[in-house]
Amino acid sequence: MSHAIIVKNISKSYRLYKDPKDRIKESLSFSGKSYHQNFLANDNISFNIKKGEVVGIIGKNGSGKSTLLKMITGVLTPSSGSIQIDSKITALLELGAGFNPEMTGLENLYLSGSISGFSEKEMEEKLDTIIKFAEIGEFIHQPLKTYSSGMRARLGFAFAINVDPEVLIVDEALSVGDAAFQRKCYAKIEEMCKSQEITVLFISHSGSVIKQLCNRAILLHAGKLILDGDPKKVVNLYEKFVGSKALNANALQKEYINLLQNDKKNDKKIISHSFYNPNIIPKSTIEHMQNGAILSNVKLFNINNNLVNVLEKNETYIFTYQVHYKKNFENVRVNMRIHTTTGIVITGEALFLPKVAKNKTHTIKFEFKNILNEGEYFFSIATNSMTYGELITLHRIVDAYMIKVNVHENDGSRGLVSINAKGTVIEDERTVINSMLAPKF
Repeated sequence: MSHAIIVKNISKSYRLYKDPKDRIKESLSFSGKSYHQNFLANDNISFNIKKGEVVGIIGKNGSGKSTLLKMITGVLTPSSGSIQIDSKITALLELGAGFNPEMTGLENLYLSGSISGFSEKEMEEKLDTIIKFAEIGEFIHQPLKTYSSGMRARLGFAFAINVDPEVLIVDEALSVGDAAFQRKCYAKIEEMCKSQEITVLFISHSGSVIKQLCNRAILLHAGKLILDGDPKKVVNLYEKFVGSKALNANALQKEYINLLQNDKKNDKKIISHSFYNPNIIPKSTIEHMQNGAILSNVKLFNINNNLVNVLEKNETYIFTYQVHYKKNFENVRVNMRIHTTTGIVITGEALFLPKVAKNKTHTIKFEFKNILNEGEYFFSIATNSMTYGELITLHRIVDAYMIKVNVHENDGSRGLVSINAKGTVIEDERTVINSMLAPKF
């Protein structure tokens, strides 16, 4: 398989000045005195991308991801090294960049098509698809200066995604429009990623998106390429170590090699990678008024009694919290709910206590096997009492604990949870010819 992109030893250096005047002083200095500091946005990076590969780039803000893509697309010139492109590139860096605000949307499409090397006839063949995808209606005939920023982004995305690119470069440009339009954008990206005819290289801060779409991931840190390989392993290791003050490149690389070796030793064995990431904390917690009880000490443990918030599918976990009662209560319930980031309740469990005594503290535990599919979820907790036929909330905490679920690469399930359905195919109502669920493609 030939290569679509060859990046060889590229670096990008910027001069940083403490004061704007220092730039002038340096340019006028006859002694050659330096007033700047060199900053390496990218430091000696090399990799090859084969045609048809889908590669995701992940890393902290400031790690050099966008600079790298801008050099690949020709927006920036490397300070050293070389980049070889063997295909026609379409880039989603800044949607709508290059549009003329005085021209109509339709005129801008023809202009962008001409810049991209398409003839007027070729653009006419693509127009209906682009306009339909953009969903901006009659505004396509209005000057771009009358568009909202979202409409400009829609038009830019619709053009870039529907001009049959050989290489698609995406820099976190999918947050355009409403939720339905965003989903359509992702669906189009997914379709292109699965075609195996288009090379896709994109940046995303969503590890789950990279694991879902890519067959390879690159981790950048402080301008250097740290890991390049299996997307699930790369993303999981990044998320495990990203909370540390100084991300240790050697430690990451060593653990990645260990994971690869373990896979060879345990060909069919799923290895647990549950751990605690200090960055995965709920920012949407809402604590309701205390009304005779206090909920506290919310935690989640694996079966080895290790505190975790990054979970592995199909493993057993123990969710626990404490509740202190300030008064005597009867007919008490202690509750736990798991729901999505959009508030959809996946499950809810409750324990019943006939009586609780004043000034007593109870430890509540819910043990469960994790059947959640990949994604982020929240636990909410509450305790209430049935008094004279009325349900009274004693205390409640919404989004009390946040978790992230990772899924093993051989998993083929979809949706929010796995019901572990047993599939059967019957031929002519007589013979069972297949009882295995299809693998993930």
